Order: sequence, then C-alpha cells, then structure tokens
Amino acid sequence: MTSLDVCIYLTAAAIDEPIVVSLGHPAYALFAAGDRPANFYTWGSMGLASSIGLGLAFAQPARRVFVLDGD
Repeated sequence: MTSLDVCIYLTAAAIDEPIVVSLGHPAYALFAAGDRPANFYTWGSMGLASSIGLGLAFAQPARRVFVLDGD
C-alpha cells in the first residue's frame, strides 16, 4: 500500500472531518487523493501538524481530527 492509497482511503472515510498534513510527500499524496475544504496543508510550518491537529481536536471535541506526518 502506498501513501497515495492511504490518503485515498482516508479521505473517503473522513467525509467532512479535518485532515491536517505535514510538508512534503504526505501533502502531495493528500492533494492527489482529492483536495477538499477540510484538508489543511501546513505549508511553511515544519513540524507543527500534530500541534495544529491537537488544537483542532481541543477546539472541536465532537469531531475526529486526522493528522498525517512524516516523509
């Protein structure tokens, strides 16, 4: 399974829930899987995807928040 396969599966399962993604290959794979308003690309903020995802989860505890991080 490739990172693109994972992103395609995740965007289908997440429906309208936010997906926060780090720089690089994860961001490209998520965009290729299907850009949508609930995707949050952390361009220019290296290493902060998990912090942003945690903040979203605290701000909206009723929603699931997904974070993709890594190379």
